[in-house]
Order: sequence, then structure tokens, then C-alpha cells
Amino acid sequence: MLALVASLALAQSPLQVMVWPLPWPDGGAVSAWAPTAEVGGVTVGAGSTPTTSRVTWLPGTKGSLCSPPVAVPVGSTVRLRTRVKGSASLGDVTALHLHLAGASGEHHIARRRFEVGAFPWEPVEVTATLPTGTESAYACLEVQMVKPDSAGSLELDPVVLESIHAESRTPRLPIRRILLLSIETIRWDHLSGNGYARATTPNLDQLMKEGVSLDQHYAPAPYTHPSLASLITGQAPVTLGFVDNIPSIGRKFPTAAELLSQAGYVTAAFNVQYVLSNRYGLNRGFHYYRNHPNDTSASVLNQELIPFLTEHADDNLFLWAHYFDPHGPYRPPASYRAAYTGDAIWAADTMQVERGELSEGAPLVPKYIFENGKSERRHYVAGYDGDLTFTDAELGRLMAYVRASNRDDTLVVITGDHGESMTDHDRYFCHGSLYDHDLHVPMVVWGPGLVTAGTHISVPTSHVDVLPTLLDYAGAGGLPGFGGVNLRAALSGGAAPVRDWVTSVVGRADRLRYAVHAPGGLKVLTDARGRFLQSFDVAADPNERAELSDKKAGRALSKRFAAWLRSQKPKKVKRQTLDEEDAERLRALGYLD
Repeated sequence: MLALVASLALAQSPLQVMVWPLPWPDGGAVSAWAPTAEVGGVTVGAGSTPTTSRVTWLPGTKGSLCSPPVAVPVGSTVRLRTRVKGSASLGDVTALHLHLAGASGEHHIARRRFEVGAFPWEPVEVTATLPTGTESAYACLEVQMVKPDSAGSLELDPVVLESIHAESRTPRLPIRRILLLSIETIRWDHLSGNGYARATTPNLDQLMKEGVSLDQHYAPAPYTHPSLASLITGQAPVTLGFVDNIPSIGRKFPTAAELLSQAGYVTAAFNVQYVLSNRYGLNRGFHYYRNHPNDTSASVLNQELIPFLTEHADDNLFLWAHYFDPHGPYRPPASYRAAYTGDAIWAADTMQVERGELSEGAPLVPKYIFENGKSERRHYVAGYDGDLTFTDAELGRLMAYVRASNRDDTLVVITGDHGESMTDHDRYFCHGSLYDHDLHVPMVVWGPGLVTAGTHISVPTSHVDVLPTLLDYAGAGGLPGFGGVNLRAALSGGAAPVRDWVTSVVGRADRLRYAVHAPGGLKVLTDARGRFLQSFDVAADPNERAELSDKKAGRALSKRFAAWLRSQKPKKVKRQTLDEEDAERLRALGYLD
């Protein structure tokens, strides 16, 4: 039995975090780690203090230094911690990996990637809740210079490995359980509860009737990482400093997990998506963090999620789960695809499509989605709808458990990261545009006694509104500095917030473009400075088939938005360097060509 060495109880808080050391034979000193086969050269020497190590490498180096393995407790959460200091280099990337293994081989790798260059001491943390069958863990410092002329060095503290367990039982907090459920690539107008002709989402439809539907909810970006980073920080993507799927969240922006753990909650995340891994800093503040490989089904996620909820039934708990299935390539169970083969929508759709080599944005099916011999648009739409219905069935499975165990103390928030084009606007089965098929996502809030059932809110809302709302429910409301507004009053039957607009953003570095949704349905697209590009009335023309011929209102809105942008002085968006693993994983998701 491992000795308990630390028990942290927050002042006047029910939260207790127990930490057990997992001692390595080498004490975690990188200088004692063994090199793997490599290209180039890595040298390990003494650092600036007796306890630190300096790792130096030659141009073009690709290799790793790996620790000996250590046994880990079954089912625990393992956390790797150290500090890293960067020295001058030509700018490239490297990472710390936490490898989890069992008798049958490697089970999981979690990693924290960071830019190489001159930076002061920075804490680095990698957290992984262990998958079934895990028996050991080891760490690797990976040096992978993408640029052939890159060289540099890092200084590291000894690497600490520890097992953690959190509980939060008495006193009971204002809301015992907060469940934040996000669904990948969920398009608002493909929900049957929103008028779609297929019965795609009966369970989500029922939750709309029992809870509150925010009918004009928009993702702040049409990509997973910036959209969900906004969801858990309450900050707009440009405030965070990125609009694509590459960078990490800066430490100055607290996450929902950090803030809710301070409020006394056990925090946990069970996610399926590479861009939600430790590598992006989204693990910060979570006591339990399980990131599954892409294409892990909703049923597999629920097989871990429901037992975890049972184990922590008496805890004050904040849990975030992200379901992946509707993301391409569309691979629903055969019965779910078959349900939409031959119906009226199928029969009416005779459009033929072809494969393209690009990942997104072209009038061709992206190569990672295209199936040989399948050149009918309806095949892919049926696949997407089948994935959506399968995910909805698993949502129903989870909610059946929640209803059975609920004591009027559970708040559930359900939304999506972005939508999906179905050949709309000559964009075939992809996302990444500022049209509403990519931005308009569901937002449903359920909680008996906590929200006014059957309410529909029609003012524009955004992911940046979610965290300030959750904090209010958790009894920690009123914190300043968020990009959104608190929606609790509106969810409880009060007045909806008065605001001029909500925004979404897309682009690369200095080539940003914005979508600005105003109350009443007016929408404008602008350039990076807020200058007018296009305007639509999405209330009268939700498919954005025609620009408004009278551009006066749109130009006036963009002018006000441009003035607001100048007053905000948004952070410069930085392009990031990709290593080979980043590129491979993002290519598999269709984010790179």
C-alpha cells in the first residue's frame, strides 16, 4: 500500500485531494533517463542548480529520453509534474509524454507540448485517468525538431509522478452535480426537435421540453479547440490568442475545472478528441482526465462515464464529457445508417458528389470522408444523421441514469463545438466557415427545479456565456473578466440578457474574419478590422441563400463592431509549429491536407 503523503483541504471547502508519490528509481532526474534511437544528438548535463538538468540538442534532432517504468495503482489518476525553462533557439517544438502500459502493450499516451525558445520557468503538468488494464507508467522527453536547422536546449526540474484521488462530500454545495456535455459536429437544423424531418434526436428533443433551449446559440469558432476552449474559459478565441486547433491555452486564463475545484467540486473530464488532450492545456484543474483516441464511440465513453458517476455519487462533482461520433468520417452502426436509407429525404436527394484531395472548403468530398464507390450525397448525409442518432441514443442512456439518481441537485448543459456543411455554400462535409451551418449549434440546459421547463430563449448567445452561468449556479458567481454574460436569470424565467451581438471568428494569423449575430436575425461578416463584407437576415433566410440587398443596417452594425474591436485591442493570433504527431492526428481529423 502506498503511503498517503498529502491531503489538501480547501479552506471552508468539502474538497479533499489525496496525493500519493510514485517513486522512480532515478528520482525523476532527466539526466538518468535512457535515450531512444534518434537522429541527431541529445546531450544531458547539469542545470543551473544542483537538482536541475539541462538537455541540449543538435539541429535536426529527433529522439527521446525515457524514464524507467513504475507500477501504478489500478484505476487511479496519474499526474506528471515538473518545471521547464527554455533557452534561445530557432523556434520549434518538443514535448513531455506520459506513457501508460499493461501486459498487452501500450494503452495510452498523454503529452504536454510546448514551443522551444527562450521562456522563464514554466510549470508543466500531464494528467491521465488510467484505462482498464494499465499496470505501469513511464515518462519521455521528446525532442522532435521539425525545422532541419533547429537546435536548442531546455532546463528541467526533477519530474514528479504521483497518483491522486479527490472527493467532496460534505457540506453539500448549491448544486451537487454539474454535467457539461458537448457533442462534436452537431448541426442545429439536423435536430428533429428543431424541425428536421428525420427523427434524429428524440432524447435531446425531450430534454428541450423538460429544460431550456437557447435557440440562437453560436459557436465562437467553427473548429473544436478554440470553440471548446471558449466554453471552459469564458473567453473569446482572439482573447485566448488562437482561432485554430493548434495552440495551448495560456495559464493566465483559468479554466472551468480550476474555478469549480476552488469552489469545492471534484472535477473530471472524459473526452474523445485529440485536440482536447493534455497537449493543449485543457487538463488544467481536472482531478480526473481521460482523453480517448478519435473515433472512440459514445457507447465506450459511457461505459467509463456512468460507473464513474456511480463511484462519485456522493461527491460535489463537475464533469465534462465530449462525444465524437458525428465528426467525419461518418461511421454509425449499420442499423443507424440503414434507418435513413430509402426514406423521403433519401429519395428526394439525387445529387452526385466526387472525392477531392483537400480536407475542407471545396465542392468535393474531403478525402478522409470519401468512401470508395459512394458518390451519392445522400449516403454521407445518412451517415452523419445516423451518427447523430446513435449519439442521441447514448445521451438517452446517460440521462436515464441521471434521472434515476437525481435528487433535484443535477444541472446538465448540452451543446456542440460546431456544425457541419452538407454541400451548403459549395462546402462539402466539412466545417471552418462563418455560415450558420458551421456556427449554429444547440444549447440545452436541464435541471428539475433549477430551470424553467419548456422555455425557449431567442436572443443570441455564445459559449463564452456558459462558464459565468455555471459559476453562479455553483455559488461562485460574480467573478469578473469573462467575455460572456450570466444566463441564470433567463434560464429561471427572467429576462434574457440585453446585448448588441455575439461573435464568431475564423482565419489564420492576421487574416481573420468575423461573424456578428445581432438580435432579430441580422448577421454581418467582417474582415479582421471589422470592415463590412456581407450581411444576411438569418431569421427570414436561415440557410443564408441571399445577401441582403439593402446593406444599410449591416454596414451600421459592422461600423459599431469595428469601433468595439479597436477598443478591445485583441491579442495577436500566432501561428504554431506542428510536429509529426500533431500533423498526423490533425490530418486524420480533416484539419490538414
